[in-house]
Amino acid sequence: MYGNEDYMLLQRDPNRIIKLIVSLCITAVLSVSVAFNFDYLQFLDSIFTTAIQGSAPSEGLEKFYLMVSFFAEPKMDIFWIFIIAFFLWGFKYKVPALWAIFTLGFGDIIGAVVKQLIRRHRPPLHLGVDSGYSFPSGHVLGVFLVISIIWIVVVPVIDHASVRFIIRALMIVWLILVMFSRIYLNAHYPTDTLGAALVAYCWLLVSEMLYINYAPRVARYRFVIHTKI
Repeated sequence: MYGNEDYMLLQRDPNRIIKLIVSLCITAVLSVSVAFNFDYLQFLDSIFTTAIQGSAPSEGLEKFYLMVSFFAEPKMDIFWIFIIAFFLWGFKYKVPALWAIFTLGFGDIIGAVVKQLIRRHRPPLHLGVDSGYSFPSGHVLGVFLVISIIWIVVVPVIDHASVRFIIRALMIVWLILVMFSRIYLNAHYPTDTLGAALVAYCWLLVSEMLYINYAPRVARYRFVIHTKI
């Protein structure tokens, strides 16, 4: 299994490029709609924001979402990904460990670039700690990538199918909670969180293709000798 392309964690998918094209088109449409502040987008944001925030504020719910938001901060994503990479490296998944760091790192850069291109201001009444532009949500983008890396690299090596199912279900719930927390706390519009997931997914597809093409070459370097790919 060491450095053998036939046993890679990621396999070639002829539909991956189609998924990327479709995802890029949807992301582009949403981004343009946000940049030009189209009326239909304001309407959708208003509906979903009202549905998530409810009619009356809840102190308990606000504290809960503040906690969720804290553990999903971009700097926390970096911490989580280095923990994941540390254990992957220890179990001889050295190239996947490097890929995990690379995927999150460049994903954050892409998110920052998109923020500067769109320049959408945050919703009114957002917390003072939430600075910068609103689209896409950095919290959601980072969490989406961390979850995706665990989904792709970590979960498949778990033997028990029931454990794999539980972990994946919990990760989906966590992503939804992070998206809801950013909306409830007025840090982002709903379309900011959707846009973050789309941007992250597009980059993930590109990163997967890069892994498939270059992981076997990287595995030949001495510093990752005896790595699993």
